[in-house]
Amino acid sequence: MSSNTISPETLRTEYVTPESCIFSLNPSGFLAAEIDGKTYKRVILTRSLPLTLPDEYICISDIEKNEVGIIEKIADFPEEQQALINSELSQRYYCPVIEKIESIKEKMGHFYFDVVIGGTKKSFAVKDITKSIRQHGDAIDVTDIDGNRYRITDFDSIEAKSRRKLEPYLY
Repeated sequence: MSSNTISPETLRTEYVTPESCIFSLNPSGFLAAEIDGKTYKRVILTRSLPLTLPDEYICISDIEKNEVGIIEKIADFPEEQQALINSELSQRYYCPVIEKIESIKEKMGHFYFDVVIGGTKKSFAVKDITKSIRQHGDAIDVTDIDGNRYRITDFDSIEAKSRRKLEPYLY
């Protein structure tokens, strides 16, 4: 069989459980794992469905980016293992939370957002506003021209003035 041939064995997904997979930090502070008795000195975690199911179907890959397993639900793991998993994912999927929208101004085809994140004012630009704003239930994601993603976790909970500034661009 050639190396370019896909076999059923290649396509099989291996789900890991708390019994078959133990996470730890290696001496350099990177996430490591022991899966079914095999040690991986460094693993990379990626969300299969980052927007709709961020805590389910987490892909575990080795340093060469070969998939070695999938976590079906983070909640199935003990608290200390969840903390390691979530810490790794939060570094990969950093997404600041918008607390307030001060203004949205259009200038030369770009939309300039002045927002408050973590009590600090932040500005960013959006090119195509209709493609850069996505609503997922109560949450809203805004992607700037550099590909950075910002989130409003609960649109109804931010102040009415902020909602009114963003509402024209949601529909």
